[in-house]
Parts: sequence; structure tokens; C-alpha cells
Amino acid sequence: MNFREIFYISNLLSLSRVVLILPIYYFLKMDTMTGSYWAVFLMLLVALTDTLDGRLARKLNQQSDFGRVVDPVADKVAIAVIALMLISLRDLPIWFLALVLTRDIAILVLGLFVISKQKIVIESQTIGKVTAFMLGTLMIIYTLDLPILKEILLWTNVVLIPASSIVYFGKFKSLVGAAKQN
Repeated sequence: MNFREIFYISNLLSLSRVVLILPIYYFLKMDTMTGSYWAVFLMLLVALTDTLDGRLARKLNQQSDFGRVVDPVADKVAIAVIALMLISLRDLPIWFLALVLTRDIAILVLGLFVISKQKIVIESQTIGKVTAFMLGTLMIIYTLDLPILKEILLWTNVVLIPASSIVYFGKFKSLVGAAKQN
């Protein structure tokens, strides 16, 4: 890895997701509507950086191995820590975090295994993007404490998370199988 890759704008955007966790916590801890709105604003900023980092990396020809690893890791860290905050400060069920972490850790470990064996990074799958969007939406709804939507989105995510896991595991299996044939 080239040390300068860390300072690519796309990689800085990925890293900013982790930095934004602190002010999100501050605003959630305020436990006011104003604090909740600010927390939602920052969560949307986290989502925006996730949307922009890959696009900018391609547009500016700044794709890097560091970025391919830090982007999903930053996503997983941001999601896990924000979920922990919502468990502590709102009423997000702890079992839901266990479901999310199980999926994310498995995908991360298998992804790193595929990278080490085949030197390729698995691109995000459509169902993974939909799941990430719905998970982000769930976190916003819990932040704003909208009871009916909380239930609907919680159970929507409970369906999407295992479904996306199956898709990713199938992709990993096909790549590992292809590597064994070569």
C-alpha cells in the first residue's frame, strides 16, 4: 500500500464516517428533538459519504487497496457503534445488533479471505445496498422515535439481513470454487 492512498479524497470520506460517530453520540445523548434532528443530519452525512467515496475514487482514478478495505470496515464500524448508541439511548433491541454483527463480521472475514486468496474485492451486491439503505433508515426512525415505523422497519431488516447474507455467501462460494479449479 502506498501511504499517500490514505489521503485520497475518497478514503478520507470513508474515514470521516468513523469520525462522525462522536458528534452523533453527543446529539443522541441530548435526548431532545433538536439533538435528534442533528443526529439524523449527521447520519445522512454518513450515508452521503458512503455514496460518494466509491464514485469519487473511480472518477478521480484514485481506486486503491486501502480504499477497498477501509470503505466496508468504516461502514461496519459506523453501523455497529450507532446501533450500540440506539440500544443504550433509545430502545433498539440488542438481539438486532447481534444479527447485524453476525452478518457483517462473517461477510468481512470471508471477504478478507477471498482477497487473500484471489486478490480481488467483491463488489457490493444490490441486495446489500438495499439492506444498508433500510438499516440506515431504521436507525433514523429509531433516532426520531417513530413507533409504528420502528416495528415495520425492524422486521423488514430482519428479513433483508439473512437474505443478503445468503447472496454474499453464494458469491464467496463461487469465487472460492473458481479459485480451486484454477
